[in-house]
Amino acid sequence: MRNDTTLASPLLRHLLSTLPIAFLLYLSQAGLLHAETGSRWLLCGPSAMATSAGERTFDPSSPLELSADQALFDKQGISLLSGHVEIQQGNRELTANRALYDYGQRTVRASGAVRYRDGRVEITGESARIELQANTGSFDSVEYRLPEHHAHGTASRLEKIDQTTLQLQQVNYTTCNPGHIDWQLRADKIRLDRSRMMGVARDVSVRFKNVPFFYFPYLVFPIADKRLSGFLMPDISVNLSKNSADVAIPYYWNIAPNLDATITPRVIDRRGLMLGAEFRYLTATSSGQIEGKYLEDDRMYGDTRALLRLRHRSRFNPYWSGTVEYNYVSDEDYFIDMGDSFNPNTTTHQERRLTLSYRDSDWSFSGTALSYQILQGTPPPYQKLPQLKLQYVGSQKENSINYHLTTEFTYFDDNARKPTGSRFDISPGVSYPMRTLATYFIPRLTLHHTRYLLDNRPAGMASAPTRTLPAISVDSGVFLERLAHWGNSAMLQTLEPRLFYLYIPYRRQNQLPLFDTAAYTFDYAQLFRENRFTNADRINDANQLSIGLTSRLLQNNNGAERLKASIGQIIYFSDRRVSLDDTGETAGQSDLAAELKASFSNHWSIGSSLLWDPQSERNRRFSSRLQYKRDARHLFTIDYRHQYDPVNGSYRYKRFDISGTWAINPRWHLLAHWDYDLDSEHTRETLFGFGYDSCCWGIRLVSREFRKESEAELDRAIFVNLELKGLSNINGKRIDALLKDGILGYEVNR
Repeated sequence: MRNDTTLASPLLRHLLSTLPIAFLLYLSQAGLLHAETGSRWLLCGPSAMATSAGERTFDPSSPLELSADQALFDKQGISLLSGHVEIQQGNRELTANRALYDYGQRTVRASGAVRYRDGRVEITGESARIELQANTGSFDSVEYRLPEHHAHGTASRLEKIDQTTLQLQQVNYTTCNPGHIDWQLRADKIRLDRSRMMGVARDVSVRFKNVPFFYFPYLVFPIADKRLSGFLMPDISVNLSKNSADVAIPYYWNIAPNLDATITPRVIDRRGLMLGAEFRYLTATSSGQIEGKYLEDDRMYGDTRALLRLRHRSRFNPYWSGTVEYNYVSDEDYFIDMGDSFNPNTTTHQERRLTLSYRDSDWSFSGTALSYQILQGTPPPYQKLPQLKLQYVGSQKENSINYHLTTEFTYFDDNARKPTGSRFDISPGVSYPMRTLATYFIPRLTLHHTRYLLDNRPAGMASAPTRTLPAISVDSGVFLERLAHWGNSAMLQTLEPRLFYLYIPYRRQNQLPLFDTAAYTFDYAQLFRENRFTNADRINDANQLSIGLTSRLLQNNNGAERLKASIGQIIYFSDRRVSLDDTGETAGQSDLAAELKASFSNHWSIGSSLLWDPQSERNRRFSSRLQYKRDARHLFTIDYRHQYDPVNGSYRYKRFDISGTWAINPRWHLLAHWDYDLDSEHTRETLFGFGYDSCCWGIRLVSREFRKESEAELDRAIFVNLELKGLSNINGKRIDALLKDGILGYEVNR
């Protein structure tokens, strides 16, 4: 028979709030543990470790309930409870076989299957002592469990020394299922200081498959959501073709709440010791980072290697903002040798930019100073010192006259080329858009005026050439629709014919410099663009009509686009005399441009684009992509693309690409990427690997063969990523970057 009693002295109410659950709660908020979603632990199976954490909130005003099979009280204020002792307040509960409450000493002693639990943590021990007045206490022979983090472990003693300090001895911690401990963290002593928001661990080791692979005699880590200085997990890679290793050990320095730095010593086999550092800052109006890397003497390269990056952003007020970007590397082979990019041969230059911007509801302004460090390719772009742009961006109204204005002033500088000088371009215009639910008709008039003031010009070029010409366009289209079906799904099919007429009179422009102008790549979007050249050095002459037709299939219930097909062509009414190389064009029609995008309910999608030359009767440019994506773990893509040059009768490129990731079962998945150059008949890159996931750890191993340059020999490297779930992830970011770069649509699933 149970006896219920009400010993609820105010001091007893402190019993549940002073229990030393802090070790678990501290770690659950610390850098060692991270809140995980339930799906992370699906491989652990149905076990007590995977049960819900239950209610997490605690109301200190909840009544204290105390019960036991027997309760004895004496005159000295000592209460003895025995037999199924339960002390409960809200969702916090303490149970034991026996409990002794000393009212005079303000202490509680519990023994015999002592157990504490709430919505976050569960602790069992042989005995516990609580000093109510001092708000201290201890547990002996502790076992703990954190259901929310799928974590559990033991400690020989858990002691709350004062209001803010907790100490544990002989601590074990893991997220593996009981009875299947694949990895475990061990520490001789852990001291947690809530006032300083930091923890100190001594003699810390991590064992994987009972093999020790990580040891620190002294480790400092943050508790709660606070950054703290200390070493981060190392980044390790091995190059099999060169039989070399690359090891980086970053150290994080928490300078201030708004300042931090990461200092990274990096040992590169056969090259030497590289020192890297990254500094970040944040203020009320600005943010930025500075990154530098330095290798004094690269033994393979024979010279110093270095990198410097600066990023800064400021917001002065709601209208004005500014950015600074500076990039420097010591040599053009830096990214190839140092492995900072998985596609290093695409890094052709380093940009330096200073920008000041203004924007309100009607106007936008930007002032930019732009220069480059050239790594590959000639000639280098001109420096723009400065480039000033002003644009009117007022709201555009239907069935009314709308005004638009774009102005630009740029000074182009280059010590190695002629000419240099300034370019001023102003383009005011008006439009009158007329729209109904099914049609639109938009006439537009723009006047382009450009003036140059040139220095250091070549012979025969005027010092101040100008160009003025109008551009008249009419854009029109119709939206037609009807009900249709795709299998058993109700669809809405649209038919969208579009006509775009453009007239720009010819002006001789070969006397003008070419500072920053190139030709746009011709595609379907180019059919409806006024100028086929970028920027203002050239404006094409035009008397042409673009004809386009688009059809879509939209799901009737939610408007999702299942298919979009477009085809179009330009009909020329006169020759094009303006060009970049003074050759001109005489064809009466453009290439035929077509695009197709489709997605199917069974996870398949296809995208394709075609550029057909009616004169040579062959496709000049073609790309097609077929993809299956059920989810992030079931992804497969086939990609083909080529570009043919009819003048030389050869391919500029002809590539075939297969990539994917596929889960064989919940634990194993494969990773693959193959990039083959059909024109050169050799492999550009092969990537193959596998991943394995268990309840509490995972591993990914990826082998890569690649050419750093198109004609270079194949290089080989292997990457390994080991994740101890809930503790650390070694090499995770490096492999994630490699897979995202190689496998189209790859998502980090963690």
